[in-house]
Amino acid sequence: MTDVTELNQVTASQLPAIIATSVAAGRPLMIHGSPGLGKSAAAQQAASDIGSGLGAPNVAMLSDVGHMKDVSEYFGLFDVRLSQCDPVDVGGLPVADKERGVQGRLVPDWFPSTDRDDIPEHGILLLEEAPSAPPAVQAAAYQLTHDRRIGNKVMKEGWSVVLTGNLLSDGGVVHKMPTPLANRLIHVYVRSDVDSWCNWALTHDVDPSVVGFIRFRPDLLNTFEEYVSKKQKGHAFATERSWEAASDLVKVAPGDALATMLAGTIGVGPAIEFNSFRKVYKEMPNIDGILMDPDNAPIPEKGATRYAVCSALAARATQDNFSTIVRYSERLPKEFMMMTVRDSTRRSPETMSTAAFNKFATEHHELLS
Repeated sequence: MTDVTELNQVTASQLPAIIATSVAAGRPLMIHGSPGLGKSAAAQQAASDIGSGLGAPNVAMLSDVGHMKDVSEYFGLFDVRLSQCDPVDVGGLPVADKERGVQGRLVPDWFPSTDRDDIPEHGILLLEEAPSAPPAVQAAAYQLTHDRRIGNKVMKEGWSVVLTGNLLSDGGVVHKMPTPLANRLIHVYVRSDVDSWCNWALTHDVDPSVVGFIRFRPDLLNTFEEYVSKKQKGHAFATERSWEAASDLVKVAPGDALATMLAGTIGVGPAIEFNSFRKVYKEMPNIDGILMDPDNAPIPEKGATRYAVCSALAARATQDNFSTIVRYSERLPKEFMMMTVRDSTRRSPETMSTAAFNKFATEHHELLS
């Protein structure tokens, strides 16, 4: 795909702002990216951000239609899987108007037409798996994306269309997008990015051992390209999405089941390495001991253990203990010192208002800049 360059490649953390910009411009957006990169999650974040700005603090899914007491308090986000649609699902079901002797179109329940008072006035129509839809379905989307209508029904002015889908090179069922449809869209391509994902993970209750491992082995955040290029056996591979699932398993799965379930979530290779890292994580210096005596607590010699300690400290950071965490981190090599402080402030932004952070920023401004 020769048109994919750094100029139109973005990280998942940049997507919400890009979606918001396309919504403000009134132009449909097409988000390309391999599985598990967070395309759908970015749309949810964008819907929440845009809705809050409009005074609509709640996000309404299609399942919420008919159950909202006051639609003005909601911003809509209707998820439609184009790969599961027939052309009539997108273009409208032909119906006979016997009185007038003409054929009309019956629109689907997810279409936010102007005559629907049970649907919020603002929202995003998220058409997922667009390139995986049959060509006839993609062709039926022309009118929807360009004219914002199905038959004689017109989309509400405050609604926008965003499409997502995998790449032709991903090895799945993907059809080349028809030129007339492609030319109606703004195209961006999502790439995997370790810092972007770790920043997200720190504020979304991802287990610290997972964040520490990805810091330690960033090449294992996303193994999808290797999985496809080497035609590896099995169904599991590591992606941003599957590491979030791995975090959920770590929190609840018993020890004898965890290894097997991780292998079925992130792939055998990453699971073996992550399980080894977790053994290091369990054997690292006691975090409570570090917080009680940061000046004399042991400093790990092994890199894996240092990553584990840094992630565990960041997960415990508060305004009250941040000065203690800084004191310990300043005993670490600079790379780990900066990782601990940055991850602590990202997970708990209130720590940046402390005297300890101001002192640290002054003394290490060349590293923070």
